[in-house]
Amino acid sequence: MAIAPTIHDIREITPVLSDKFKIDFSNYAFSFLRRRFAHIFNVLNVKSTKDFIEKIKSGELTEDFSYHFPVPDTEMFRDPSFWRYLRLKILPGLEEDKFSFWFPQLVSCEELFSLLVILKEEGVIDKAKVYCNVSSAKKLEEIKSGITDSKKIELNKQNFKRLELNHHFEDYFINEDGKVFIDKSLMTNVEFLKGNFFNEVPNTTVSFVIFRNRMIYYNAKLQVNAEEILAKYIHKGGYMAIGIKERISQANQSLFDEYEISEKIYKV
Repeated sequence: MAIAPTIHDIREITPVLSDKFKIDFSNYAFSFLRRRFAHIFNVLNVKSTKDFIEKIKSGELTEDFSYHFPVPDTEMFRDPSFWRYLRLKILPGLEEDKFSFWFPQLVSCEELFSLLVILKEEGVIDKAKVYCNVSSAKKLEEIKSGITDSKKIELNKQNFKRLELNHHFEDYFINEDGKVFIDKSLMTNVEFLKGNFFNEVPNTTVSFVIFRNRMIYYNAKLQVNAEEILAKYIHKGGYMAIGIKERISQANQSLFDEYEISEKIYKV
């Protein structure tokens, strides 16, 4: 039976992870760390903190940790009003040579596939470039396979219908032997970046950063750092979307202008 991580355990683990992944894990919200470490200890059946630390140091558990630590997205086209606004208000205003998007922390397929369908629907997918940071090699292979969570298929369909698009859900997603796959040709212009965006970034600026519901897990210091990095890689006049429950830090108000506050879209 796995142990439950204590406060002392978390304080022992975070510097080891920080050294291994080159990001200060102590700057995640402590309540978040406690929940995620409990989840990881359970799924990996961790028997002792000492053993866990040694396996992180040796590299034996780094991939498993990278796979299980982030909180995955739960559904495609989540918050349909956001995707509707992106489709109707943002895309028509982007310059022909600046259809570039960046997911700084892609932890599951849902948001990427949602964006690709929107780009296809609007006839701009061939001129779009999408960058995605994925920290886990296993998660990256899952995303590249095009497979979605078949348990969420009805919810995804409902969200899709609310967008009132011209095509049907089945035009983009194929059901084979109980598994649902996206048309993988949609991923032709997707470039995956291995590693955390604090250490690995696109080789160019982008038009739109989609970073929803990630900074709620940060403390104030890490949020400020993240915002500064993201702003640096958005070209002038570009956009960033964050989560509905998130807000730009006071320290970085000068970097972003409120654009559509109901959807938490900011302009650089």
